[in-house]
Amino acid sequence: MLDNGEQSLRARLSELFDDDAPRTLAVRVFNIALATLIIVNVIAVILESVSWMSQRYSITFLAIERVATVIFVAEYLLRVWTAVDYRNGRFRDPIWGRLEYMRGFFPLIDLVAVLPAVLGFFGGADLRVLRLLRLLRMIKLTRHSTVFGLLWAVLRQEARAIAALIFVLCLTLTVSGALMYMIEGDVQPNVFSSIPASMWWAIETVTTVGYGDMVPVTFAGRVLGGVVSIIGIGTLALFSGLITVGYINELRLRRTPKHMDDDELTCPHCGGLLRHSRAKTS
Repeated sequence: MLDNGEQSLRARLSELFDDDAPRTLAVRVFNIALATLIIVNVIAVILESVSWMSQRYSITFLAIERVATVIFVAEYLLRVWTAVDYRNGRFRDPIWGRLEYMRGFFPLIDLVAVLPAVLGFFGGADLRVLRLLRLLRMIKLTRHSTVFGLLWAVLRQEARAIAALIFVLCLTLTVSGALMYMIEGDVQPNVFSSIPASMWWAIETVTTVGYGDMVPVTFAGRVLGGVVSIIGIGTLALFSGLITVGYINELRLRRTPKHMDDDELTCPHCGGLLRHSRAKTS
């Protein structure tokens, strides 16, 4: 059992890690410091891949990695320890609550990002693939950014529409790849050798990248390529438009005073209601 002093310390520390806690000055300073450390560490990992820099500044890179690893490991352990005091109440149980927290997206990212360096501390094999996993620390930046938080909210709100667009996009890639294989397979057997290979052509065409490694030469193939290009432009434009509208609406809702009624939360362009569930407060 913890005494009152330890419980009080844990509760105070939880304010730094809890996303639902008020954004006090201490929380903002902590997030900025941690984000700065992540950026410095990621830059060091990138520069370390340059051979002459790795040889010349190996001690500096090692020092940065060791310091960052110690801090990130301490951060991870403190997040797990203080999870029982989070305001949402999901992790109240001292054992199962912490285990549930550790299964979350960001805790898993935190663990995978520090695991290669921790294995290196104990003499474990630090393979190149495991070393590159340290770049996952960049994802940790989304936890400390209001902009990324806003983007995640938009993605959650528009999840169904986004899933429908992704389904249409996958359907387009599959059908167009199969058709192109039927049309160009006999003419260019080494290029359009299979449906999966033809789907790579479809991806290049839909995204308008056009590397030029796979080009239809028949009339029917070129017609199909033009149709797929037009469908791809429309689908991607619809996707970006959906995200943009959702982002603007969510940003407007967050900037609107909480005392306003739902009837006052309308789109300035179409007059539509943006949200239905906000209650009026006194």
